[in-house]
Amino acid sequence: MTSRTAATALSDRAVPDPALSDQALPGPVVPAADRRAAGFRFASYGRALTGHGLRARLDPARARSVGLATAARDLLADAGPGAVLVGMIPFAPDADPHLYIPDSVEAAPLRAAASSSVSASSTPNPLAGLAGAENPGYRDAVARAVERIGSGDLSKVVLARSLDAVAGRDWDAAAVWERLHRQNPAGHSFMVRLPDGSGTVVGNSPELVAGVRHGRLSSHPLAGSAARQEDPAADRATASTLARSAKDLAEHAFVVDHIRTALEPLCADLDVPAVPDLLPTGQLWHLGTLVRGTLHEGLNCLDAALAVHPTPAICGTPVGAARAAIAELEPEDRGFYGGLVGWMDADGAGEWALLLRSAVLTGPIARLHAGAGIVAGSDPEAEHRETATKFGTMLAGLGITGLDITGTGANA
Repeated sequence: MTSRTAATALSDRAVPDPALSDQALPGPVVPAADRRAAGFRFASYGRALTGHGLRARLDPARARSVGLATAARDLLADAGPGAVLVGMIPFAPDADPHLYIPDSVEAAPLRAAASSSVSASSTPNPLAGLAGAENPGYRDAVARAVERIGSGDLSKVVLARSLDAVAGRDWDAAAVWERLHRQNPAGHSFMVRLPDGSGTVVGNSPELVAGVRHGRLSSHPLAGSAARQEDPAADRATASTLARSAKDLAEHAFVVDHIRTALEPLCADLDVPAVPDLLPTGQLWHLGTLVRGTLHEGLNCLDAALAVHPTPAICGTPVGAARAAIAELEPEDRGFYGGLVGWMDADGAGEWALLLRSAVLTGPIARLHAGAGIVAGSDPEAEHRETATKFGTMLAGLGITGLDITGTGANA
């Protein structure tokens, strides 16, 4: 990457994709009396979709029989005009998705949706304890993964760990959702109540896996990151270094090549920029490439998302070997972390984001997840520190700030 390209990238302040910024969210619109009671909320590009109640649930057995995208398409067709499919798809391919059609949906400008919710400036929930900030098992897993990479078993694996934030009272998912959006309005803010009533998944993803409007597809993969700095000059220097990092550029190119290979058979045309841009979030700088194309007739945004997912940025490569390593080296099932979250209408339009920068809220316990890409030469201590930095987004969404869990003396 040349100096000119890096300088241009520094000025690209995470503007919304123009192909989706005027996304016509589904109708008919049914005003919601209380958005705080919603089972599903998804905000992006200045618009928010809110779902209430349950009209129909996607049958996991049918999805396994005919394919998830086909089952979703059939469910929408059976549900009638105005139906919208919403929910989450887990990381593990054999795990059941949580996809359903709400009784009613409300599509509104984000300002209106947020103003009827809860003030993000409300008093944060007092923190009673934090478990998992120091995780020797994660360092050990990274070391074992590096050994496997050295033996040629795989080239890269993304290893995640968890962190539990225990509060003095039950977490307010609506308040967390709005706080996350205010932190990063350019991201994809989501809140999904779990089907068994055991909790709520809430987060703000910086990464669009597949968004479709009128057959036009957008995908915005991220790979390669660096921690933001409080000092503006140091922050700009960090971004510039990332834009020229041979290691990060190579990692990013590998992910983009994966997406190109996955999407080319689905598209009549596909535009893949030769160099990435820089995407700033509250805690990190990311390398990102905005991929655009035209889907073949009859395909929908879920077809595209499932073709791409999982990318090497959330799983590793080769995918089969990386999945096996994750299952062995991570002490718990990821659940929906690392999966997909979003919505789709009967015309195949919609958005699916990578489910990360998230937490599962269960009463007073918030379980956060964060991962790092492990390659040859990865340092266990550095990867532990990187995941600590990534926890910072969700911790701030919970109202927990000024807490150093990186071991560097810097706020996470």
